[in-house]
Amino acid sequence: MNRIPLFSVAAAFIAALFAGAPDASASIDAAREAFQKRDLPRAAALLEPLTAEGTTDAAACHLASQVWLEQKDSARAVTLAQKAVTLDGGNAEYFTQLGLALSRRINEVGFMQKAAMSGKLRKAFERAVELDPKNLTALIGLTRYYVNAPEIAGGSLEKAKACAEKLVALDAFVGNMELGSIAEKQEQPEVALNHYQAAAELKPDHVGALARCGRVLGRLGRTEEARARFEAALKLDPNNEGVKRAQAALRPAK
Repeated sequence: MNRIPLFSVAAAFIAALFAGAPDASASIDAAREAFQKRDLPRAAALLEPLTAEGTTDAAACHLASQVWLEQKDSARAVTLAQKAVTLDGGNAEYFTQLGLALSRRINEVGFMQKAAMSGKLRKAFERAVELDPKNLTALIGLTRYYVNAPEIAGGSLEKAKACAEKLVALDAFVGNMELGSIAEKQEQPEVALNHYQAAAELKPDHVGALARCGRVLGRLGRTEEARARFEAALKLDPNNEGVKRAQAALRPAK
């Protein structure tokens, strides 16, 4: 009787075990390329078999969550992002994506679901920042959560301000825009204006910064200065309806 050497059996088993790995890797690379090219249906199709029930591929689940969020299917995006963080609980980007998906989903569900979902949203961004304190997207998400959530759900303008101050150290423009929003929420228009002006100085051609300066100047009764900021914004983006409405709402010049 011919006997098959034991090492040959082992080699064949290992080869079979890893035979699919290159294909999976190639599929993820192809899906990532399709995603970058905005070919979302192709990206989703490539990732579908890699994210099926029983998957152990956290990277595929993460990318698929991004794809489905872009396709405005927040429910599927949340499910896939949750799979990714379950498979790999040490990746800040995966928790950031979970926070982003939940941020979209929470606006599409009823009151009771919002209450249950809000804690998960906050914890996702908190975990992302814990894993990577310089994660800009997670810090922005956490700042905005603290600003907008009710106190009973963990909202806190003081915590929001602390996060925004960390943002200033990472990106002064973004940090000042967030601090301006917080100051407006606290009914401190002068403080808000200082932050928005600082942001506008950093990016003079940013329509949003100019528009926010105009809005706060209008609230302070500095109508002509507000009008000048709105006009500057409209030169950059003549079809911006929000800026047009804000400019039209200004009190007529005396």
